[in-house]
Amino acid sequence: MSDPDGVRDPAAAVAAAVVASGARRILLAVSGGSDSLALLRIAATASETVAFVAATVDHGLRPEAAEEAQWVARHCAEAGVPHSVLTWAGEKPASGVQEQARLARYRLLVDEALARSCDALMTAHTADDQAETVFMRLARGSGVRGLAGIQPTSRIAVGAGEPVLVLRPLLAISRQFLREGLRHAGRRWIDDPSNEDLRYERIRVRGLLAALEEQGLLSRDALVATAIRMRLAAERQEAADHAAFDRYEGVLHGLGFVRLRATGDMPASLVGRIIRAVGAGDHEPAEADASRALAQALAAGASTLGGAMLKREGDALYVFREPAAVLGRAGVPGLARTEIPSGAPRLWDRRFIIGARADESGVVEPLGRNPDLLGRMASLHRCPAEALMAAPDSGGRLPTRSLLPERFHGKVMRIA
Repeated sequence: MSDPDGVRDPAAAVAAAVVASGARRILLAVSGGSDSLALLRIAATASETVAFVAATVDHGLRPEAAEEAQWVARHCAEAGVPHSVLTWAGEKPASGVQEQARLARYRLLVDEALARSCDALMTAHTADDQAETVFMRLARGSGVRGLAGIQPTSRIAVGAGEPVLVLRPLLAISRQFLREGLRHAGRRWIDDPSNEDLRYERIRVRGLLAALEEQGLLSRDALVATAIRMRLAAERQEAADHAAFDRYEGVLHGLGFVRLRATGDMPASLVGRIIRAVGAGDHEPAEADASRALAQALAAGASTLGGAMLKREGDALYVFREPAAVLGRAGVPGLARTEIPSGAPRLWDRRFIIGARADESGVVEPLGRNPDLLGRMASLHRCPAEALMAAPDSGGRLPTRSLLPERFHGKVMRIA
């Protein structure tokens, strides 16, 4: 296939990703499928400046998975790459299995990368994966950032842990090209039967894209090229959002709220970015919804969207976690008091890391449950009391770090 990024050789793509990352030790995610086995073969012959180790996740969803993991282990041993098997233990969900399996896989791989002192995690996502992702997001009406698809690099953290760099060097390489290389080398791979299960959206999209390409209506390469163009557009939009944030005198407050100058010409992309940052969700709202929420807040004084509240006070606009989402509402309980064991930092409401002293445990709960302290804090920080209701309160005993900057800049995917 033609490569919009100009890299046609998988080995060259991997080498370029390694050099750009500066990593010296990398964990390979190897499932036994064709893509990851091709990545393993490339890594086994890579430069001596980087050490590769590998891991296979046994999701426990198929009885043959454990045997397949051992098959991968033998291939890794043959390639001279140290290997470990990671198991997704516990009860499995009744619905949303693919998404929950994906999150579990990343939890295990990120933890393993940290445990093995790796600088990065490398996965074998291909151009086919990219095309499918862009198509699915297009069907949902995603904006520029969504249509940028799977990112070549990102950072993923688990709970309160440190982020791990994730490298995806094969996004411009087709699965067919990788399989041809394996066949030429006389190598086999494992075909996961779930890749034929039409209950899953991605599998249905895979078949649809094959039919569209066969009819000359839409190609994989065109969707991959779209992702690259949208990634560049997203970078420009991000720069424009940051410039607008400064222009409107934006402040990311350490207690989890944002203050800006109230104005109706604020870009919808910036409003959506802020709502996602303070609202504890994974995705930004649609720009049309963000624009309506801003207009309502400016006209009526307040609005809610995506787990966030927008509130106008004079010339200032405050955006903060919706109090009812943390304190509770009819039929939905709020956050319970959370025990923080000594020496074990915790992710709290996906927005704060609550530290723990080595010799002292503690408790954290929403500040809104302490009206006296809430009033004093609102006066001290010159903000509406509502803006602090969903802030954490540990009685001043535990160190607290806001993830608002991390969430606003969107550089880390943090899995609870």
